[in-house]
Amino acid sequence: MRSAALRADQALRTAVDRVRPAAHRVGEWVAPLIQRVLQWLAPLLQRIQGVPVVRRLRERVAPHVEKLPESVRRAPRTRSMQAGAAIAAVGVVGLVIGSAVAGSDETKVDDAAMEAPIQAQQAPAQAGPIPAPPEAPAQAGQPIPAPQQTPAQAEQPIPAPQQAPAPQAQPVPQAPLGPPVEGIDVSNHNGAIDWSKVAAAGKKFTFVLATDGTGFSNPRYSEQYHGAKNAGLIAGAYHFARPGSSSAEVQAERFLNIADYQADGKTLPPVLDLEVDPNSGGCYGLSVADMHLWTKTFNDKVKERTGKDPIIYANPSFWRQCMGGTDTFGGHALWLASYGVDSPAVPNGFNDWDFWQYTDQGSVAGIGGNTDLNQYQQGFERLKQLAG
Repeated sequence: MRSAALRADQALRTAVDRVRPAAHRVGEWVAPLIQRVLQWLAPLLQRIQGVPVVRRLRERVAPHVEKLPESVRRAPRTRSMQAGAAIAAVGVVGLVIGSAVAGSDETKVDDAAMEAPIQAQQAPAQAGPIPAPPEAPAQAGQPIPAPQQTPAQAEQPIPAPQQAPAPQAQPVPQAPLGPPVEGIDVSNHNGAIDWSKVAAAGKKFTFVLATDGTGFSNPRYSEQYHGAKNAGLIAGAYHFARPGSSSAEVQAERFLNIADYQADGKTLPPVLDLEVDPNSGGCYGLSVADMHLWTKTFNDKVKERTGKDPIIYANPSFWRQCMGGTDTFGGHALWLASYGVDSPAVPNGFNDWDFWQYTDQGSVAGIGGNTDLNQYQQGFERLKQLAG
């Protein structure tokens, strides 16, 4: 009988010796896992240990554990098995405690777990204001709610957005100055004109009579005016003024209706031709002040319809006699008539001449008989700019 017991004991010891290396390796692998699990369970276990049922259970079990033999508690061969038993004991204790504290105690544990992060967030409030949590990005398709205003913010008026100042209109840079440019002016007296020959003769611009006073219109105006532009010349229309025959408004409207001004880059501003009365040689029976008013009214009507200040045609004697040498119209371009001189005298009220009609006895290819010849003083580029 004893021999059999010894053989059984020997067999058990042999089996334990075989299992122990494997158990040791399992223990080395399981130990870190158990440590992480215990770290995760530690806060919950601390709360559970404070439950009355658990305290009473520990008080009852502790005396029995102390009564165990020293050899049982420290036996080296059973250390791995004790670790496994400890893990199992933790699970059993968890199940027992879960059943024991179900109901009101379970609710208290859940409440404590829910309150813990809230208390952690509220704790910094004693030292200062709680920083606003970062906003989560808006989900696609979900509108972003507008921030709520406090009553104090709602009462404050919302400042109106400041408008950017309107951009200032930049002045157009002046074209470069060039040598004088040759041109002509014509009327019905010149008849049919071959404008291609006029252009080939080097003429760059022309003025064409459109209207005279209240009752006369150039029957060849459209033919001459559009023929010149079709040949590549820059063209402008002029009105021979008769201030004593009708109002400035009437003559200006009639002139503009026939002139057909176009802002096409090939048309010079309309021209007001001011000369002495062909019948009496005087100022149409008007005073200097009346002549100023009539001229200004005519010019204003042209500016209203075309956006351009008219060119003023005059000679020095007329400007002195009928206009009193005024500088009221000094901002207008001056087409000055002065024959038989090398350099014309500029009337008082103007700084310089722009166009100069220097003869009425000119000869130009494409035109039968004599015609008026002119120069534009500031060059072709500025002539084109004036027609812009």
